[in-house]
Amino acid sequence: MTNLREKVQNSYGEWLGQYEWSYFCTFTTRYSLSLPSARRLMHRFWTMDDLVKSGSAQLFWCAEPFDTREGYHTHGLLKTDEIIAKNDLGKIYQVACGNVDVRKDQWHRLQLRNYNNKLGASYYCGKYITKNLADYDIWKR
Repeated sequence: MTNLREKVQNSYGEWLGQYEWSYFCTFTTRYSLSLPSARRLMHRFWTMDDLVKSGSAQLFWCAEPFDTREGYHTHGLLKTDEIIAKNDLGKIYQVACGNVDVRKDQWHRLQLRNYNNKLGASYYCGKYITKNLADYDIWKR
């Protein structure tokens, strides 16, 4: 029998799965992030000029602690009306991380997968809404 937390997580996954998304994202940095700094990083990414100029968009993100090292990383579901190339999103993320010199060998890791509703990314992100030591938000414009 499924417990209450799993039912709530599934409900959040279903809710997130109702939206159209462009990408399932994993955001990591070369430096350690606290939970508040993970939120600030996601806000910087969301408000970067090149992403804002893409028109209407939405981002759901959730921060979770690393299993193997100290600090946090984030997962997200991103939708932009204007398709932004993955490489351009990578550059936007580098600047949000404070990496002004965007040489590839010094990039912070941003993994972008084309969103496929059948692969369960909305459920993966949704489960963090109910976890302790996590943070999340959804932003639209």
